[in-house]
Amino acid sequence: MLRALPKLAAGLFVLAWTQNEAPENLPVIATFKGTRLLNYHTIETLPKKHWEFRVAHRFGDVGSGIKRLWGIDDGARVRLSLDYAPWDFLTVGVERSGEGPLYNAFLKARFLTQTAPKGIPVSIAYYGALFYADVAADQWEHRLQYLHQLMVARKFSRRLSAQVGIAYLHQNYALAPTAPNDYFLLPVLLRFKVLKRLTLGTEAALPLWENELEGDGSAYTYLPGYTPALGLVVEIETGGHVFQLGISRVSGIAEPYTLLNRGQIWRLGFNISRIFSPKDPSLQ
Repeated sequence: MLRALPKLAAGLFVLAWTQNEAPENLPVIATFKGTRLLNYHTIETLPKKHWEFRVAHRFGDVGSGIKRLWGIDDGARVRLSLDYAPWDFLTVGVERSGEGPLYNAFLKARFLTQTAPKGIPVSIAYYGALFYADVAADQWEHRLQYLHQLMVARKFSRRLSAQVGIAYLHQNYALAPTAPNDYFLLPVLLRFKVLKRLTLGTEAALPLWENELEGDGSAYTYLPGYTPALGLVVEIETGGHVFQLGISRVSGIAEPYTLLNRGQIWRLGFNISRIFSPKDPSLQ
């Protein structure tokens, strides 16, 4: 018995020491479930050497009622996306939207990740995109648009996440004679996890300009028909797929249309995506 006392004392000392040690700060994962919420990019990037294929649909005017099946009978605007991650912190991709049609390439780089229980309080990423509209134009350059966005996100708890950012959109050809070529906006995304595989989300793109003529008669702050974009989404995870069903007030499906929303029509829509890797056994 006496011989066992030193070992017992040493064990109690080690136990007390480990309990007093500060817990290790670890990276926070799944701030958002997918790389997009409904219409806008989230802070998330793909795992290294993984691909994501995404199909997005937006239907017609919900206000058309049951006669047009709340806009579903009016056909769908479709956007196809293919993303790839050469590294964990970087995702690149190409997309095509039926409006125009409109083509774009983008990159998203995540250069700061939130840690818990302490340490880095937020995650930060940059998103940049180049858009090409395949439409008639006096000059080739008039078909181009550029988007830069700085995104800051935080996962407050197991259920609640939020993201805010500054977006700068430049259009080589203004939408109206009174409209500017440059816009600054504030995209805001919220996500609340209801069940293990079910979440609710909302998003908005708030303008950082006054959409009216200035007192001195300047005609460079007015965009006819502009209304801030809003969206609500239900997100369902089904294994390797993420299915998002939502309603949004947007005039289109790509960022130049959702950020600079010109209309008050509410549209039903959905996104479905599949993340995969060539090394995935299910693809062998």
